[in-house]
Amino acid sequence: MTATQVPGARAARRTPERRAAIFDSVFALLAEVGYDRMTMDAVAARAHVSKATIYRNWPEKPELVAAALSYRFKDSPPLPDCGSLRGDLLAILTAACQAGNGLDGEVIVGVMTAAARNPVLAQTMHEAMYEKKHAAHQAVIRRAVQRGEVPPDTDPHLLHEVLHSMLLTRRLESLQLDDEFARHVVDDVLLPVLCRRAM
Repeated sequence: MTATQVPGARAARRTPERRAAIFDSVFALLAEVGYDRMTMDAVAARAHVSKATIYRNWPEKPELVAAALSYRFKDSPPLPDCGSLRGDLLAILTAACQAGNGLDGEVIVGVMTAAARNPVLAQTMHEAMYEKKHAAHQAVIRRAVQRGEVPPDTDPHLLHEVLHSMLLTRRLESLQLDDEFARHVVDDVLLPVLCRRAM
């Protein structure tokens, strides 16, 4: 399911400002009270729209949250080009830590539990957390291969898998995602894993 296929997106496109207000309200409430306690009525009140507007476009809460996630993460992250694998990885980790410390991090952690129970949310989370970032990870690894920094068979998915596992674990433990953590992940984990040499 793509951002344009999320239920209700076609109808809501006719009022982009109202749609943005609704999705911003969804994110604010998710960060404040969490997925389970967020209500459709609260979203309508915060966005200053009628309940009918909400329910007409998104009859169920998972559909509304999925639409808000797709809207929030509709753009792919910028592709770093620092001239080295370490530089690119530090740029990626620094940006990810900044996002994880903010509203996006609060919402992602809160929605992940609900996504395990709802396929609409699960698919949208997969798109936001993996598909939108995969092209950048592929490019980073491809350039590292060309520079001779990693073996030719290095799988870009390995970068995604290790990076996001460590970020999520750190975030769930309510520990700070700071520059020291970013350097630790890059120097002590990602570079040794990615720069392995075939035995």
